[in-house]
Amino acid sequence: MNIRALIGGSVAAVAISMAGGAVADAQPFVAANGPTVQNPADYLVGDTVYFNAGYANCSMHPNGDVGCDISPGIATLFGIPINNVAIDLPFLPAHPTFGLTGPLGRAGSRSIDSGPASDGYDYGGVINYGGATCSAGGRGAVQCSSKGHTFNFGWSGTNLS
Repeated sequence: MNIRALIGGSVAAVAISMAGGAVADAQPFVAANGPTVQNPADYLVGDTVYFNAGYANCSMHPNGDVGCDISPGIATLFGIPINNVAIDLPFLPAHPTFGLTGPLGRAGSRSIDSGPASDGYDYGGVINYGGATCSAGGRGAVQCSSKGHTFNFGWSGTNLS
């Protein structure tokens, strides 16, 4: 392998990892009732917010770090099963930790979803804490954003940026 090919491949890999995967920037549709905005104080354990979103246990820290442990079989990235995803460094896109940093959420945490609204539809829930925002609902989706990055996963796939 010549040096030019090695350097070119390395530069391309760094550029892709810093740019993240392609994610549309369209704003999600929110019905008139919309998701229920939750009070983070109801979810605090110490200084960390812990919540459950169906098949994921997630946490939000006061410094904006956010991450979720995901039940096996739910999320894949480039065909590789992943069991967690985090935003913890501002210079990296959202990424799986592969368990290297320990659990991100807490089993048995309170659900972010308050249940169906008065019109019978379930719009999910939203929680804001430490500069991070997470929402859950619709098609089994969980989405979190913080530090200029976003992740979402659910029945429609997994996206990291």
